[in-house]
Amino acid sequence: MKHLIKSVAIFSILLLSSSCAQNMQNSRTRAPKKDYSIYQTLGDALQSLGTLKVTGQGGIYTVNLIAGRYANTNFMSNPGSVLYVVNGIDHSKDYGAVSSLVTPKDILSIRVLNGPEAVMRWGERGTGGVVLITTKEKEPDKNN
Repeated sequence: MKHLIKSVAIFSILLLSSSCAQNMQNSRTRAPKKDYSIYQTLGDALQSLGTLKVTGQGGIYTVNLIAGRYANTNFMSNPGSVLYVVNGIDHSKDYGAVSSLVTPKDILSIRVLNGPEAVMRWGERGTGGVVLITTKEKEPDKNN
């Protein structure tokens, strides 16, 4: 009987430790949602990622990749500014156009692609990095 109780206790400890390890792994892989509504401009939201550098003034800005394996390198060509993709639609490398389209309070997520992954998905236009912006769904206009 002692052996059975001891076996059950060991099994319980192993099961509990396995469950704890799985929960720790899940908490590391799930990134918390970032609240972009705290930023004044799209440039502020992009700068907060730490992988992009926003420079400029007077509404004319340039956003460049500064972190990541392929930052500041000539991967296939001069990288230049990043390509903006909003909700899966290519919006070119024009920060002004994208910033007038997207406000920080509407942003659900921002993901930065660089190097071969960016080039494979977006061709030569992705050599400077690609900023994938997903916006929150807007509620339909109730006045119609």
